[in-house]
Amino acid sequence: MAEKKSLLSKVRAAVKKVTAKTQVKKTATKPKVTAKTQVKKTATKPKVTAKTQVKKTATKSKSKSKSSLKQFKTYTSKANEKYMSKSQISHFKKILNDWKVELSSELSRTVSHMQTDVTTYADPNDRASQESEMALELRNRDRERKLIKKINETLKNIDEDEYGYCMGCGEEIGLNRLQARPTATLCIDCKTLQEIKEKQMAK
Repeated sequence: MAEKKSLLSKVRAAVKKVTAKTQVKKTATKPKVTAKTQVKKTATKPKVTAKTQVKKTATKSKSKSKSSLKQFKTYTSKANEKYMSKSQISHFKKILNDWKVELSSELSRTVSHMQTDVTTYADPNDRASQESEMALELRNRDRERKLIKKINETLKNIDEDEYGYCMGCGEEIGLNRLQARPTATLCIDCKTLQEIKEKQMAK
């Protein structure tokens, strides 16, 4: 019995030693949160530089240009309504005038933005990204300027009672097409033919 007791006490002592060692190891492996590690954490945070700001504005202008497909107010035609009636003409005239005002204000806003918000960056990469952004904006504005010219021509056609009829075959362009593109001067058939001819000329 005495021998069994001494063996049990020896086993218990050995178990205590092993558990003590493992606890020491666990505490040793815990990472110390020092000032050095905190500095490293703050160092890994991304810096907001002029370059990133220019990139953000460039992506904004890209998204603007992508979503620039104009959604026009739909016209609900009455039963037995004549094509290009007074109400239809006034509807499209209002759409064209509103669109023209919107484009003109956008153009003037761009000019004032370029005059006031131009910054000369020291870094050549920042300057290059700023120049590419400005070039993209100018390209968009030039497209809008051409569109304003087309709107003016369409308004002239309305005044001369030529609006809504194809300039190629003289047939009706159709309300659905004019609703999608109020500046359309050709019907779908003539426009398709024109596009085919342009593709053949390009080849």
